Amino acid sequence: MFTRCPQCKTVHPLNAQVLSHARGLVQCASCGKKFSALHCLFDQWPAGQAHSPRSGHDTNPPVIGKAGDKKVPVNTQQPAGPDTPDSDPHRLAWGLMTALLVLITIANTTWTFRETLLQVPTVYAWLENNGWLQAKQEGLLKDPAQIQLTSRDMHAHPTRTGILVLSLTFVNLARHPQVFPILRITLLDGSNQPIAQRRFQPADYLRSGANTQAGLATYVFLPVLLELGDPGEQAVGFEIQFL
Repeated sequence: MFTRCPQCKTVHPLNAQVLSHARGLVQCASCGKKFSALHCLFDQWPAGQAHSPRSGHDTNPPVIGKAGDKKVPVNTQQPAGPDTPDSDPHRLAWGLMTALLVLITIANTTWTFRETLLQVPTVYAWLENNGWLQAKQEGLLKDPAQIQLTSRDMHAHPTRTGILVLSLTFVNLARHPQVFPILRITLLDGSNQPIAQRRFQPADYLRSGANTQAGLATYVFLPVLLELGDPGEQAVGFEIQFL
């Protein structure tokens, strides 16, 4: 068997004893290059650029770490270089990207099914015991997707001309109180095209003196009356979004 130095292309004969020592890690007797003989192994004299050791050098490459060897002692890890399997930066990058994608997938799945997971007694108890739910309640949730519109209506004001009255009712379906949402109302024409839009802060639709710090309680239906300027006969419907 032969091995060829990847730096100076010197060919050295090998035997099983040399390969088994230090896991095949050798040092070229001609240029001093350290490399893995297992990655440059040939049964016959290699083709291409190759030559024998220069005169005055050993015919066998000394094994790094061998007793009596005057070369640099072996390290427990192979030196990083183009001839070592662990030096490939692409392999390391792919490993880090794979681990990151796994963590993102787990986090995304947990967030998507968070309400379902909270229904599991053991999960709920673990979160409660570790203080996660307490912090969540104190800071109040903000999850507009858990607010559901249950009724809606639009009609002209009975006593004031040029005013539209929007009546709607919504409920918080989350397990914990939420901050009162911002209501974005969009008036639509017969083709469902927007013709006017307005935002209502909680103070605009809650009764005077309401405690906004307590948040929107769970499974409590909240009726709301809103007044808008009537843009004319074009307004035939409206759309509401919780923000």
